[in-house]
Amino acid sequence: MPYGEPDPQDPHALIGVTLPGDRESMREMAATFAEEFAALGFDEAQLLNLFRKPQNAGAHRAWSVLGEVEVRRIISEALEIWGRFRFVVRDAEPQPAGSQKRLVQIGDGPRLIGEDD
Repeated sequence: MPYGEPDPQDPHALIGVTLPGDRESMREMAATFAEEFAALGFDEAQLLNLFRKPQNAGAHRAWSVLGEVEVRRIISEALEIWGRFRFVVRDAEPQPAGSQKRLVQIGDGPRLIGEDD
């Protein structure tokens, strides 16, 4: 078979299918989207935008079936759990030559590693 043409016998070929689902399975799917993106750091406005955009087929379908009130409730539940921490990735500040990095232990309170108790 020529390169780039699908082989009907290939067990690894991607095949899209529709699955039957009810309102509860749609709610579970919406909760999964909300939790996943809330864990990635999305806030309420970003999550609502995710559900409102038709380009996000699964999330938008949940929005269409469940309605705004239910989706907002699902987002609120997800943010209750996953919205407490916000991760920020940034470049480290350049260190002057000869300086030593200090590690901070997170626990009851910040404490420099190596400090006497």
